[in-house]
Amino acid sequence: MRIIEQRASIEVCTEAGWEAYDLLTEQPLSDEDIEALRHLGGSFLYLRQLRKPFFKLEAHNFILKGVRGDCFFRMAVHREHLAELDRVRNTFM
Repeated sequence: MRIIEQRASIEVCTEAGWEAYDLLTEQPLSDEDIEALRHLGGSFLYLRQLRKPFFKLEAHNFILKGVRGDCFFRMAVHREHLAELDRVRNTFM
C-alpha cells in the first residue's frame, strides 16, 4: 500500500482537540494492507467476515478506520500529536 495524498476529512472531528484526515491510497485496501497496520500499535480490530470488511486501530493519540476495497482510510489524531499523522503516512509512502 502506498499513500498518495492526505486531505482533511469530510467527517469533522474537531471535538476535544482532534482532527480527521483521509489518507488516499494508490490501490484499494487489501487484507495484507490492513494487516500491515498492526505494527503501528494499539488495539486492532478487523472484521473480515462481513460483507464490507472494516478495520479500526485505536492508539493513545490516534484512530485509524477503513473498509477493505476502498482507496482511502480515515485517521483521527489529537491536535497535540500531529507527528503521528506523519509517522503513519511515512510508513506507507
